[in-house]
Amino acid sequence: MKPRQFFVSIAIVVLSTLALYLTIAYHLLRDPAPPTKPTEPVSAAAPAAGKPLDTFDAGTTAPGAASAPFERRAGSQLAGRKLLEIFGRVSDSDGQAIENAVIAEERYFASTRSDRDGHYRILIDLPQHRYPTLHFLRSGYDGRRIRLGKKQLGQTPVYELDVSLEDALDSVTLRGWIGNEIGVGLEGARVELSASYTRNRDSFYLTGFTDSNGNFEFEGVRSGETYKFSVNLTPEYPYYEDLDFKVTQNPAQIDIVLEKLRFVDVDGMILNRGATPVPDYEMYISNITTGIHTRKIVSDSSGFFTLPNFPLGEVRLSTRGAEFFKISGLKITDTGYQNLKLIVDRGHHFLSGWIGDTNGVPVEKAMVTLDRKFRAGKIEHSSYRSQRTDRNGAFAFENLGGGEYHVTVYALGFDKQEFSHRFDGQSDEILITLQRN
Repeated sequence: MKPRQFFVSIAIVVLSTLALYLTIAYHLLRDPAPPTKPTEPVSAAAPAAGKPLDTFDAGTTAPGAASAPFERRAGSQLAGRKLLEIFGRVSDSDGQAIENAVIAEERYFASTRSDRDGHYRILIDLPQHRYPTLHFLRSGYDGRRIRLGKKQLGQTPVYELDVSLEDALDSVTLRGWIGNEIGVGLEGARVELSASYTRNRDSFYLTGFTDSNGNFEFEGVRSGETYKFSVNLTPEYPYYEDLDFKVTQNPAQIDIVLEKLRFVDVDGMILNRGATPVPDYEMYISNITTGIHTRKIVSDSSGFFTLPNFPLGEVRLSTRGAEFFKISGLKITDTGYQNLKLIVDRGHHFLSGWIGDTNGVPVEKAMVTLDRKFRAGKIEHSSYRSQRTDRNGAFAFENLGGGEYHVTVYALGFDKQEFSHRFDGQSDEILITLQRN
């Protein structure tokens, strides 16, 4: 073999070997083998604070924390969600462990407490593109609210976070009980405590749930502040809310009694003011007494509707869209929940018009509103419609109920104009002249 042919053959062999090596490496990087459980778990105290890890198995499990080690697995984020495990140590300003500190995620209802050495571990189930906000709270200490984002967490599912809390004498513990009218504690009631502005200029939002006896507890709440306090146990009980909840230095036990709701089947008709049925019409009914029950009702081709299993109490009905109708002052009682008559401002009248200035120039994009109110006993019916004029200054309203309307016209650079219009026939037209301001 000639020297030239020899070197060419060697080069071909080397290139073929390199190509095979690159192919194998590519597939290994693209499809890594599932990781195995480490033989020597990483200690909670070993890594530096704020360092993301792939696996974690604390030597001492904090109360309420998962006992099994968390492993990073490719494909563990299922159905648009992700699991994060955050662990670390809670200490005071001198580095001493704080036992029984609450570590709670603000929105996703995950919480745990630190153990006697200050260690904690919390597993959080989050939507794929959300990041956690953690509260570190203990009575006698100034709480910390820490928001973690992509910068800190990256793609790792495990993160170490050590937190130090400063002393605060005005930090207290709130305890309470939620029960029904016969004195039975209600389990699983969602209890929320929030404040938009506090002395440290930070928002405050905590969520907890009552235990099997109806008891709940909020740790490390700053006294001297005013909060929003609410209780939600749907659908059987009404929503409870106190927008002016004040926390004192020595807070008393909070006892809240909720009366169980009674549900009934409602039926009726949607009519216009002429008592003609209004078919295929949508309205939303909200129970004001409970504050949490809202349902949609739809009339059939004859104007009838049914509303099964709706709680008794005062209700409000309204529409959604450009035509806004509202019915208020109506109460569903034990004897008055059948054959309900709902009156809406709906009919076959038509109102058109033109808006211009004093020189006869059309006013484009002027806002025209029609509204009216009428009462039937304690029940008030109201309607509101609005639209803007086109480039020719024209507007038109259809499906009006007739009668008298309050008309208001707004336009940039012009004085507002208000007047009443009563229909003379089925279809009316009005001309409006605006004065410049």
